[in-house]
Amino acid sequence: MGRSSAAAVVFAMVTALVGCGSDDDGSVDPSPQSTSQRITSPPSTAPPAGDGLSLRYGTVTERIIDVDADGRNTTAAVAGLNAFGVDLFKAIAAQETGNVVLSPYSVTFALGMIYAGARTRTAKEMASVLHAEIAAENWHEGINAYDLTLDARTAGSPTTWSAANKVWTQQGLPLREQFLDVLTGAYGSPLAEADFAANPQAERAVINNWVADRTEDRIEELFPADALTRETVMVLVNAVALDAPWEFPFDPDATVDEPFTRPDGTTVSVPMMHYDEYLPSATTGSYQAVELPYGGGALSMVVIVPTDLAAFEASLTARSLQAALDSVTDGGIHLSLPRWTARTHLTLNDTLTGLGMPTAFTPRADFSGMVAGGGVWIDRVEHEAFIDVDEDGTRAAAATGGVMVGSHGPTVEVNRPFLYVIRDRGAGTILFIGRVTDPSMTP
Repeated sequence: MGRSSAAAVVFAMVTALVGCGSDDDGSVDPSPQSTSQRITSPPSTAPPAGDGLSLRYGTVTERIIDVDADGRNTTAAVAGLNAFGVDLFKAIAAQETGNVVLSPYSVTFALGMIYAGARTRTAKEMASVLHAEIAAENWHEGINAYDLTLDARTAGSPTTWSAANKVWTQQGLPLREQFLDVLTGAYGSPLAEADFAANPQAERAVINNWVADRTEDRIEELFPADALTRETVMVLVNAVALDAPWEFPFDPDATVDEPFTRPDGTTVSVPMMHYDEYLPSATTGSYQAVELPYGGGALSMVVIVPTDLAAFEASLTARSLQAALDSVTDGGIHLSLPRWTARTHLTLNDTLTGLGMPTAFTPRADFSGMVAGGGVWIDRVEHEAFIDVDEDGTRAAAATGGVMVGSHGPTVEVNRPFLYVIRDRGAGTILFIGRVTDPSMTP
């Protein structure tokens, strides 16, 4: 994409934006209203060392949640997140030939912060891609409520989950107060001022260090060397980290090298873990599935082993994936599961454009709800996810960014390509989704 002399905004959940221009066909206002209920203490006004010069707020100085007694906003937001997650996975899986790991959760929150400033056609396209099928203010409220619910669901358990949002902005950028209110109230992220114009590489180091710290050094360079320039005026960042021991750990002494069949029919010897447990499982004509709960029981990994991986992925929809997840029921099994580690780093511009939001990446984008006068568009979107699975459990992390940046019943043998989903068992939210075609591959 060509670069104009206009300012660029980076969003990093992370996203970056650049340019000028707007749409004039219709209007969508995704900024939430202020009727709210206080649920947390206000954040400190002193920025952490190295995160910026000062924090900037609108009229809201603490994270809030609109009253949603029946939970409809949260339910709709989670359903949209899952549908977007399947769309994103299918698009990436069709491009990649090896192992894949993504965090729809992180990408959704990144795009959500940008969506808060989108208007007219740009907002409509983003809403369609995100499956945000309720009023924008309700969608932001639902995302916020679910994020806080997930924090509460995992608090005090052996499973550690953390999610953080951070925004850096060029000093003096004329941001809309309503946009600042959404960032603080729904995403817990006031803006820290930075000076991209003077030293973009120094600011890139600050942002990458922040991501590394929030992901336990699993994502060390979300933004590559050329990601930020003197035209960058804003960077919005999301980072998530998961450290989840199995509820029923595998015995390392039972791990032995066994063959795993790749998609092309060749085999590779990999360390295969084994145990017998009463775990939820399912066996159908097109797949076998097993659910492995993490410590505390709130989160789990569901492993799906299709008879034909290509056919299964081609027909995958949010509904068919949910049907597979719902099909698992309690029962004793013998399980063999490979150890694996995977890392995926992607630039999502073409993928998001193909999914239906092309305007956001052009000078015709309308982000006038973010910056007075508009004139910005998304320049690039970066996403990186990491997962490591062994006898003890799962360690995973992700960040998104851009520049605007058991008894013996049936045996489940995971000895051929498979999909996996890490989910919140209570709400059914997809936190990570991936594919393993060769567990012997290393990042």
